Amino acid sequence: MTLQQLKYIIAIAECGSITSAASRLMIAQPSLSKSVSELEKEMGITIFYRNNRGIYLSEDDSKF
Repeated sequence: MTLQQLKYIIAIAECGSITSAASRLMIAQPSLSKSVSELEKEMGITIFYRNNRGIYLSEDDSKF
């Protein structure tokens, strides 16, 4: 886990969308998604639930 990944998680939670967070952070959306997925895999938890309407914080987020 890096501080950059933590910054990404906070931005996504505040924006409610990976696309909006990527725009705010001025990075490509696929790079942001990959970084979050790698962090979730590393930690063994699901931080966000994803669907066609956006993202939602999971129960594991409180552990994180």
